[in-house]
Amino acid sequence: MRKSILVVATLWLTPVIAVGLSGLGIAHGAAVGVGFILAVAVAAWASGPLAATLSPTLTGRPVLAAIAMVVSAVAIVQIARESVFMADSSQAAYSVMPDDPWRVEHSCMSAYFEGARFAQAGTENLYDGTLYQPRHIGSLKVDSYHYPPPFLLLPRALRLVTTDFFQFRAIWFAFQALVFAGAVAGLAVWVGGRIGAFALLGSLALLTTPSVLYTLQMGNFQSTAMALGAVALVLLITQRPKTGAPILAYVALSKIFPGLLVLYLLLARQWRAVAWTAASGILLLALTVGVFGTRPFEDFVHYELPSISDGRAFPQSERPGVVESNQSLYGLTVRLRFLGASWLDQPLGLKLTSVYGLIVLALTALAGWKGRIDLSSPAGRVLLLQTGLALMSLASFRSPFVGGVYGLVATMWLLTLLAASSRNYQSAVMWALAYVVCAVGNRLTPSPYFPPTTFWLVASGGILVFALAVNFWCVVRLILPPPSPPFAAREMSA
Repeated sequence: MRKSILVVATLWLTPVIAVGLSGLGIAHGAAVGVGFILAVAVAAWASGPLAATLSPTLTGRPVLAAIAMVVSAVAIVQIARESVFMADSSQAAYSVMPDDPWRVEHSCMSAYFEGARFAQAGTENLYDGTLYQPRHIGSLKVDSYHYPPPFLLLPRALRLVTTDFFQFRAIWFAFQALVFAGAVAGLAVWVGGRIGAFALLGSLALLTTPSVLYTLQMGNFQSTAMALGAVALVLLITQRPKTGAPILAYVALSKIFPGLLVLYLLLARQWRAVAWTAASGILLLALTVGVFGTRPFEDFVHYELPSISDGRAFPQSERPGVVESNQSLYGLTVRLRFLGASWLDQPLGLKLTSVYGLIVLALTALAGWKGRIDLSSPAGRVLLLQTGLALMSLASFRSPFVGGVYGLVATMWLLTLLAASSRNYQSAVMWALAYVVCAVGNRLTPSPYFPPTTFWLVASGGILVFALAVNFWCVVRLILPPPSPPFAAREMSA
């Protein structure tokens, strides 16, 4: 078992690491060779815990083991193919969706690269959209920057390594791929037991989905923030604040929605975790000011936040061709408007979105206050992980715009965990089918390159409603009292 895992992990890691090395200026051939050596080292280190988690479940189940190997092969081929495009942007045929010009040229990462450059110069309002669009770097379209200033610490650090856009892109891809894959696999090992084994198999399936692969291709940070937020929550709950607090502080200050985990920890009376996270956040804010000065904060508070509040920051949210791929609560109101609910105008839609945000805050507070999760068993550990992902997903849907491809990655991850923790075969099949429907539906939803249709307005909205319902359910079950046992069971216990 361990040898098989060693081979699979090495083959998956090699192209990812090779792309990262090419971003350091190493020739492609040498990057593959060195990448293979490093991949073997990492795979050898990781194969022990992975084998220990999988062996009890796969041993004696040849059909399940065969399915796992087939899924592994698909994941390896997919990441190897994508790596060609990430190492050389002219190889568009190897992109995740080569038949879609919009998705071939779209690059969220370009906003991070350019945002760090503008912040470093300190002479421009880095949130001014005219600095970014309409522009291309090579064949890739530059995206606008919208995140708070502390996020730029990481892109700025990478710009110390290289100021070349395409080398930066290669390093960013390797970083995000390794972090996401490491998080989903590592957390499954932490869950342990049969649930952890099936969660690990689910994470393998997750790495084959076009949503995950395309998110890595365009370099959007949201899936990485979800992964890091989940890791930080586990580290903090298990009394490792020196590691977990800086991670949570960074993603909370960078993407805002992981900040809901701080509220959860506060209401759960995890005082030490909250104190460490607050201290880490203060240090990160001070570091951001030291690196970039105060202007990015002034521009964020006085320019970007008002633009987000009134919708000006995301004008694409109002375009018919874009609304199908907007997986946010506000995007749902825009869909309804295009489907005939003319009374649901922009101001009302934004107000409803604000109300939704307050509901999520209240739900988080109740979950932290009333929810008591016993981490002594795999069932308890996976429940904590599911809760963290659900809270972050619900908070992320509060944004006026959430790209449909990356916006549902955490929900799909959650569905694999729900399938893994199912108590019976029927429930596992139901969650697995829900995962497939979300993954396929998300893949088939047209990009803004294609004209909108009524079918996809309804279908993409249906996927979003389902995602909202699943995430809400995962949090609400912590708040509601457990069901009373049947009368006969009470009699027996008495």
